Amino acid sequence: MTQELDTEKAAKQRVRALRRARRYIRANEGSLARVLNTYARIAELDPARRFWGDQ
Repeated sequence: MTQELDTEKAAKQRVRALRRARRYIRANEGSLARVLNTYARIAELDPARRFWGDQ
């Protein structure tokens, strides 16, 4: 019973964190946006350095 509540709480926290991250990405500010912008620049300059495949 406790594990089910912990799982539900973790799922809600994950959803909340994703919503917050989307706001920062849309506004293009914050550390997450800086990381994503840097990754995008590196991927444009040298496609061999991409970490994630395009899907």
